[in-house]
Amino acid sequence: MSVEKLAVKLGLSRRNLDRRFIKATSFTPLDYLQRVKIEAAKKMFETTRKTVSEIMFEVGYNDAKAFRDVFSRITGLSPLDYKSKYNKESQTVFGL
Repeated sequence: MSVEKLAVKLGLSRRNLDRRFIKATSFTPLDYLQRVKIEAAKKMFETTRKTVSEIMFEVGYNDAKAFRDVFSRITGLSPLDYKSKYNKESQTVFGL
């Protein structure tokens, strides 16, 4: 559902929805949705062996460059770097 359709469904203008949403969350609706998707992707990178492409599609991105750009902007790491650094399944602890 687009932000415009959401605004209509709520009986608000797009501008009014944005203003109210920013006041409540400090983010625009689009920024908030991107952050929710990236948080879901981060959790999957940390806990599964899925590929970047599989996770990208699961969280709702169809464009690899867009996903990579948004992920990097929010986390400060590329999806691959994040997965390498935080994936618990690929990390092994020796001697424990």
